[in-house]
Amino acid sequence: MGTEDKQMRKERNLRYQMRKKGYQFNREQRVVVLPENGKNRSAVQEKRLRILGYEFQYNMFQTNQI
Repeated sequence: MGTEDKQMRKERNLRYQMRKKGYQFNREQRVVVLPENGKNRSAVQEKRLRILGYEFQYNMFQTNQI
């Protein structure tokens, strides 16, 4: 049980760090939308998410965040 909690915590922390960089998550479908500006991308973090079963998709539509 301790390893499951640790894995969930690692995933939650990784999602938090990546949301700050502009990634958008859909946990139900396990899809990550890449940030609009490619300079904030992290290959290492993306690799970790792929291992956790997430798929990546480019942002095809302009999003207006307030």
